[in-house]
Amino acid sequence: MAAALLLALALASQFAPTWLELGTRTVTRDADHDSIAVTGALGAFRSVKLTATGSPVRFSRVVLHFENGAEEPHRLSELVPDGGQSHSIRLKADERALRRIDFWYDAKSVGRKGAVVQVIGRH
Repeated sequence: MAAALLLALALASQFAPTWLELGTRTVTRDADHDSIAVTGALGAFRSVKLTATGSPVRFSRVVLHFENGAEEPHRLSELVPDGGQSHSIRLKADERALRRIDFWYDAKSVGRKGAVVQVIGRH
């Protein structure tokens, strides 16, 4: 019984969606927004998340820009702790090939040494 459970867990983890890095940007207290370009070679995505390393970052807004020219704005109002990640942002079904991600944050929330913001996506 235990062997069957272990086998089922191993198989499920093999087919679980993985999060891929779409890009990173170092943010500082000197600005309140930034952009990350996404290469079309990465394909289409179902959802994205923002991560923060080196300092917490309070995000207020994200605008997803798609290859077809469409834009999808999202309000976040979310403090992502150092080493943490935002909630998952689901993309609309007909607009999944990303071109660029713009994000706004509270510059006061970023530590003196800055933070590395990474955008990750799931197919």
